[in-house]
Amino acid sequence: MSNSNELQKVFKKRNFYTMKDSGNIFLFALILPLVVGLMFAYIAMAIASGSGVKFPEDVNVANYMFENFIWFAIIFSMITQIVFLCIYLLYHKICRISYKATQISFKKANPLTCILCAVVGVMCVVGFVWLIEGCFGQLFETLHLNTEAPSLPLNNVGWLFVNLLLLGVVPAICEELLFRGIFYAGFRRQYSVFVSVLLSALTFALMHQNITQFIYPFLIGIILCVVYEKTGNLLYTIIIHMFNNIATVILTYLLQNGIIHLTFFVTWWGVLCAILLAGVTVLILWLLYKFYLSKKPKLEKQDEGELTQSPPIMVGKFSLVYICATVLAIVMIVINAI
Repeated sequence: MSNSNELQKVFKKRNFYTMKDSGNIFLFALILPLVVGLMFAYIAMAIASGSGVKFPEDVNVANYMFENFIWFAIIFSMITQIVFLCIYLLYHKICRISYKATQISFKKANPLTCILCAVVGVMCVVGFVWLIEGCFGQLFETLHLNTEAPSLPLNNVGWLFVNLLLLGVVPAICEELLFRGIFYAGFRRQYSVFVSVLLSALTFALMHQNITQFIYPFLIGIILCVVYEKTGNLLYTIIIHMFNNIATVILTYLLQNGIIHLTFFVTWWGVLCAILLAGVTVLILWLLYKFYLSKKPKLEKQDEGELTQSPPIMVGKFSLVYICATVLAIVMIVINAI
């Protein structure tokens, strides 16, 4: 009977992640979307050229395709999230990890907490946009850093709903499965809460591969990790991420179509107002954490299954794969900035 139980334990899928999983997923999530994106762009350009399309000289062909061919823009915008989802599914399959390792529960979700998470997602956009996009945005422009990136049209209600789906809903699900579901959970088995939160938030910021999109994802990453740590339910972080993206898309739509007008003045009083607004936002978030979130029960689970993977190659307290992925991400940020 004892041998039978041991054998069953060996063949049972594990329901937890390790630091090695975090490093592997980080590296895959950096490289594979780039490779798939380049392959798709090359095939799409070959098809366009074969159809008689003439590309102007001295122009970025990929950007030209994005701006002039809707089918290319939509598919290209979805590639990263599709690859993220495939990485999540295939990694669990290959490494024999149960999907229960990703702690997400609809049945045990508190409706009030879900509503507050949606409010927090919107509040972060309102509270931090002036400071980050206004003050730091002006700084990046002064330093002549590349702040432009191709984006889908947003000039009518139809495109608004397309953007809400592709840039609001889908990324919130796919990115949370990786960044909080695997990255943070893997770090948490090795490091303290403080170190795990910082590493996961840093990873989340680096994955955007854009210096102008580093600060805000880092701040949001901290908030999402804290929520996941205190609740143990990935559903809450998905809601925050989703409504944060939705609020950003809607704000961009309103600005681009002249429905509202926001002007950022980099003066001493403008910076002071931006800091005060961000400070008030942080205070509200702390109050929600102190008097509500910290008093709610955390969704717990018991580790199951046997860990059969070899230990990671360590350099100090960090895995070699994670260090290599971090260096690669920094190199990509520098290349995109110049």
